[in-house]
Amino acid sequence: MSGAKETPRQKMIGMMYLVYTALLAMNVSADILDAFAIVNDGQEKTNASIEMKLDDQYRVFEDQYNKDPDKTLLYWEKAQAIREKTTEMINYIEEEVIIPLAVATEKLDNPEDIFNPKDPKKPYIKNILDRNKTRKIYEFNLQNFGSKDNYDIPTTIMINGEKASELKGKIQEYRQFIIDNVEATGYNNYSKHVGLLTDYDQNGDPIEYKDKEGQVVNWEVKHFDHIIFVAEMAILNKIVGEVQTTEFDAVGTLMDRIGATDFKFNKLQARVVANRDYILQGEEYEAEVFIIASDTARNFKAYYSLGRGNQIETTSEGGVVKLKFKGNTIGEQKYTGVIKMTNPDTGEEEDYEFGQTFMVAQPTATIAPTKMNVMYSGIKNPIRISAPGYKPNELSVRVTGGEVSVVDKNKGEYEIVPAKAGEPVHVIASGMKDGKNVSICDEMFRVKQVPDPVPTIGGKKGEISKTDILAAGKLEPTMQDFDFEVEYKILSFRYSKGGLFINKNGANFDNEIKNDVREAKRGDRFFFTDVVVQKPDGKTTNMGSLIVTIK
Repeated sequence: MSGAKETPRQKMIGMMYLVYTALLAMNVSADILDAFAIVNDGQEKTNASIEMKLDDQYRVFEDQYNKDPDKTLLYWEKAQAIREKTTEMINYIEEEVIIPLAVATEKLDNPEDIFNPKDPKKPYIKNILDRNKTRKIYEFNLQNFGSKDNYDIPTTIMINGEKASELKGKIQEYRQFIIDNVEATGYNNYSKHVGLLTDYDQNGDPIEYKDKEGQVVNWEVKHFDHIIFVAEMAILNKIVGEVQTTEFDAVGTLMDRIGATDFKFNKLQARVVANRDYILQGEEYEAEVFIIASDTARNFKAYYSLGRGNQIETTSEGGVVKLKFKGNTIGEQKYTGVIKMTNPDTGEEEDYEFGQTFMVAQPTATIAPTKMNVMYSGIKNPIRISAPGYKPNELSVRVTGGEVSVVDKNKGEYEIVPAKAGEPVHVIASGMKDGKNVSICDEMFRVKQVPDPVPTIGGKKGEISKTDILAAGKLEPTMQDFDFEVEYKILSFRYSKGGLFINKNGANFDNEIKNDVREAKRGDRFFFTDVVVQKPDGKTTNMGSLIVTIK
């Protein structure tokens, strides 16, 4: 712009105005920087609080799993996978984004200077949340940074260095991982409950970001282009908090899913549980009758009868009525009864009917393998032999086609080692009756070869995390879909990380393998071939190969 020539006095006034404006701008800038620091501190406190809640949540989940592992297993395994993936995600943000960004922006000579500052009175980091020594979340003293308002270096790293694009990819991958694991338990459309949105919203529609001029920009530019350091720290810690919240919500949903498919009842019912519904002539039938959802401290009256016999009155003990019938008549027997209980809401007595049948039969003997309907060569096959009318220690057992040994004769428990696969084992049980040795049972069992184990690491194959590999520390022979407990000993194997194969003795990983694992990257592959094991009978076999991919 052009204009009249200014006098010296006017020039001085203009200069003073510029200085005043600059000072005013500096004061506003300081306030903004302090505000961002306060926001970041608040976010870090929130992250620490969520981390404590997550520990409590996993503790409760683990208690449920320990009490009922069969019912909880699927959900517990998904929760553990989410915990591991979240730890990986948070460690990436903290160790590979936040720490390098802080070191570069502050222009420190060595990355360790962020942990050991030259001025001990002005630490950069005030606390490290170390969860089980696997997940680290850093809390910073941003007021001790001299480059809080620097945006050139953060922009260079996040935009020019494409760290923001890498971060976005990690967020998208993590979000989909959470959705897949929750939906694997039967939860439909869980994506509508997950945040961490970048390019698309929860309905799948594109998200439109605009800069201060109204121009459409991408997620990376919106969050990290020409953003001052202290603001980027707040943004990154907010992302950490969103990851924690996503984990908390997902694990909570998995806990809620436990029992979601169970039947629900809205009324009391009488239930009969018998120790067995098939008895022999001369034996007693026993059963327990109880009320579902009843109070065991409150007793009730019960009336029952067998067939058309006289009605018997009894009182429960601990919320349970025990029934006993003598099995005098061979054939199906039926009993009926009613429980009378006072409704605590109405005060009126209500009836809950029950009934059941059981069978009375002549004495017979049974022989059954305790684990399978066949026997396997070269190992001890446990069996239990019982015969109604005989005590277990009154029975004699002999075997052809193998060897038999007594485990506990008072319980009728034996172990049989077949002579050879493909040749049947003949088991004969007999007992003394009226001074005579009577054959009670005569059974033939097929004999199969014990299947070879397969090599695993900690029971896993395929994609395995470095943590799991190092924790296992060795190859393990695993029997797939085989109920017997068979001990195998790994004698040797050949190892390669993609180059020459090296012979290794035993099963344990030496330092070479462990170092290769520590230095490995996602997608790296390890090869274990010619895994030789010793069988229980002393013979050796080659289990084959195991190819592991780092996940």
